[in-house]
Amino acid sequence: MTAMCLKRAGLFHERGIPSAVVTFDAIPELGALRSSLVEAGRLNPDVPLLNLHDFYAGNSPARTDRQVPSRPRAAEWVEGARTHRSDDGSLFHVDYRMPGRDTGALREYHRIDGTVYLVDSTTPAEDAAQESSRTLQLVDPDGYVTATFTSAAKLYRRFLTELVDLAHADVVVDSKYSAGFLWSWKHPEAVKIVNFHSTHVSPGKDALTGKLSATHQKIIQNRDAWDGITFLTESQRTAFVQRFGETSNTFVISNPVDGPRTLPAFGDRKPNSVIHVGRFTKGKNIGELLEIAKKVATAGVPIHLDLVGDGDQRPELEAKVRQLGAEDLITFHGHVNDVGQRLHRARVLLLCSKFEGQSLAILEAQAHGCVPVAYDVDFGPRDVIENRRNGFLVPFGEQETAVQAVTSLLTDDSLCEAMSTQGFNDSVHFRSDVIFGKWMEALDTARANRAGRDALTAANVRIAGIRFHPDGDMDLEVYVEIGEANLSRLCLQSRQRGIPDGNGIEIQPHHGDDSVFHFRLPADLRAQQPAGDALDLNLVLGIGSMTRTIRLGASPSMQTTPYFTVYGNLSLK
Repeated sequence: MTAMCLKRAGLFHERGIPSAVVTFDAIPELGALRSSLVEAGRLNPDVPLLNLHDFYAGNSPARTDRQVPSRPRAAEWVEGARTHRSDDGSLFHVDYRMPGRDTGALREYHRIDGTVYLVDSTTPAEDAAQESSRTLQLVDPDGYVTATFTSAAKLYRRFLTELVDLAHADVVVDSKYSAGFLWSWKHPEAVKIVNFHSTHVSPGKDALTGKLSATHQKIIQNRDAWDGITFLTESQRTAFVQRFGETSNTFVISNPVDGPRTLPAFGDRKPNSVIHVGRFTKGKNIGELLEIAKKVATAGVPIHLDLVGDGDQRPELEAKVRQLGAEDLITFHGHVNDVGQRLHRARVLLLCSKFEGQSLAILEAQAHGCVPVAYDVDFGPRDVIENRRNGFLVPFGEQETAVQAVTSLLTDDSLCEAMSTQGFNDSVHFRSDVIFGKWMEALDTARANRAGRDALTAANVRIAGIRFHPDGDMDLEVYVEIGEANLSRLCLQSRQRGIPDGNGIEIQPHHGDDSVFHFRLPADLRAQQPAGDALDLNLVLGIGSMTRTIRLGASPSMQTTPYFTVYGNLSLK
């Protein structure tokens, strides 16, 4: 995620769109960190790394009439640790504590000249019934408080507003943590987009019904607050809208991958070379790679598996290699700086991941003419690999099928070369110029749609009543408040939970008055959609080409829930 964030900033900057990378953390080694990123080629030297603490240490807000002197530290605060900046040795911050109080904490951040620019204090509760309270105060060089915040998130949003005011910039959020407090941030001019770098459900769970990823919860719950939500693959976006409804603020923009301009000569590839590139984690399922390599060798096919990367699973994997007696077949290389050259020389990239967001390894392999063999898992492989054309998609866990695919690529030169060429030709769709164009199109679209999206986001929708008819039909009365906007679309949508069936059944209102619209649900609606676990009802609103899908519910203050027993009797929960 970080690598792609840095690369995108450079991508924009190199094409005439000034960009910066924004961080909020207190980093005493900020200068050294920036230098290391530049030296490693991960950060364009002309792209600023804008940090909240660096900003306020060097920029003091103008005085206002509401400005008050900073309060002196109370006597009960006792100095603890001091932290200095690594660049020049100046004092960065001083920590204080309250003796005998575990929850009390105070930190003063210092400018290079020694004056305080930020005070962050957590005051312990006086008794068990209370909660500790946090206060953050920006302070000017003369010791006057210029702004006070009751949470770090509020300070972060203030910082971002000041940056946008200065630069007239748009905002692209990569960090799920930052998205958790920036969904509510809004600027009158800036477009705000959030990136989904991984799936919206917990690892390995079903995309339509599985438990939501804890780190994505606030993004999902407040998905209409974003001008744009980007996904790395079309299958990931499709799974998202199938579960949460179609909206006009979703875009598919891949990570950019640039390989050589000409396809490396097939003759330069090692005839028996198979490579894996990635972290050594349980999700990458590398143990199955080892077993597949051993089975290929046992069948008499020369093979050597090179593992590029590292992680907490390495000791376990090394032990498994010894257990398989495959030490001469498999080499651990750790982190390397020449992945492109290794892909240039390898015939096959082998992946057995349990899940993927978008596999950069596959994109990079095809960009270098290395043929991918990958398990067909959510979400990345099937968006890039067309089975038996530019690689092999293997049903998850079918080792024998993977063995056959690897064997065919190692033993059939014409097949391997044809797939190598096709994958390389397809990789042009992921080059930086193409991806840059998609970003510019998404930003332009988001900006053009903003007024309509704001109106849709502000819409107030709730169930107003339910009426039963003798023939078994049911009238659903829905209250819709949309302000001054003119709706171009209004319908009720019945969708089968857990079934990716497109748009489900749409029901049009048969009349409406005083913002209450009536939808008649036929008695056989369940029979019309028999496969799902349950039918979910959503209201679809549209303004022009924009839509918003809203899951219907009653008032949040409702304390009782009606339901029918198996005998058709009305009860309350």
